[in-house]
Amino acid sequence: MYKFFLLSISFALLLATGCRDPYRPEVVTKAPNYLVIEGVLNAGQGATNVRLTRTTQIDRTSSIIGEASAMVTVEGKDNSAVPLAYQGNGLYIHPNLNLVIGNEYRLRVKTTDGKEYLSAYVVAKTTPPIDSVTWSRSATGGVDIKVNSHDDANKTKYYRWEYDETWEIRTYFFSKYIYENRRVRERVMPAEDVSTCWRNRSSTNILVGTTTRLESDVISKMPVTSFSNGDDRIGVRYSILVRQYALDKDAYEFYDLLRKNTESIGTIFDAQPSEVKGNITCLTDPSVPVIGYVTASSIEEKRIFISASQVPDWRFPQICEVQTVTPDSVVYYFEILGYSPFEADIPPGTIVPKAYFGSYGVCVDCTKRNGTRTRPSFW
Repeated sequence: MYKFFLLSISFALLLATGCRDPYRPEVVTKAPNYLVIEGVLNAGQGATNVRLTRTTQIDRTSSIIGEASAMVTVEGKDNSAVPLAYQGNGLYIHPNLNLVIGNEYRLRVKTTDGKEYLSAYVVAKTTPPIDSVTWSRSATGGVDIKVNSHDDANKTKYYRWEYDETWEIRTYFFSKYIYENRRVRERVMPAEDVSTCWRNRSSTNILVGTTTRLESDVISKMPVTSFSNGDDRIGVRYSILVRQYALDKDAYEFYDLLRKNTESIGTIFDAQPSEVKGNITCLTDPSVPVIGYVTASSIEEKRIFISASQVPDWRFPQICEVQTVTPDSVVYYFEILGYSPFEADIPPGTIVPKAYFGSYGVCVDCTKRNGTRTRPSFW
């Protein structure tokens, strides 16, 4: 115990005195420029999307840049070869590959730097339908979302999920005015209406499951996502689209190890990260690592909606104070302090505002909450 106490004190002193100068290892400042390949070869009806990017520095804050103008081709053991079209930002698409379930396919990529990459052949699998996507209140008053599925043939065994979230945003105040070019003017409606927006977010965590230890191939109440009471996603109306993919054993082990490496590391008690090797090789230089794993399966989807009225006592806080702003103070409040106007005090018989009423931007303009004014087609 005494030695442990001394060790603890020594460690504390080290933290107090040894961190004055920032340490920036090469893994942060000189990250390798490895190719990252993401995507599933869609063996059902619908588009196949493959995204090519590059690894970047850990401390890089700018957006990831896609790999442009590569040649991306899906090849079959039946000697078929179908190119994917480049759409920009590293995204390559084909509207419908018409893959045959049970046949084997692979992905070939040729980048503009002259390197060629090739995946192993993978069998196109059938993904069983999603039985249901459910939600319930958690013990702490939040919301838990789960997925259920099964395969009567007991052949799938390995599953992966992704999801897209969409939620409606409404401002606390309806804004009739806008501050622009150092003055306040009336908004042109409905073109400049910023009272209602929608926000989208895609999953970034890795969701995989297996039924190999069960008597039947049944996925029951697999956690998808959750959020605490007061989250603005259920401030008005929320929707989640869950996508399900069938995997083989090797793909499952790849994603599960990747999940453990990225989500279960951070304390001294967590397992050390393990090397994650996909099924893609650089033909030009086999020593060059490639990040990613190519799979082929049909894709099953299911969408649900949750309205605020369905979730009683949802404590979504909005602190929206009103500030009265005289015309000679609009630059100070609406430009320097960042308030936004929403209404005007116009005395009867006049057309010149006596004052404007403003509040925080997020209370007046839904785009300030990272929303878009484009209504989703499914809404």
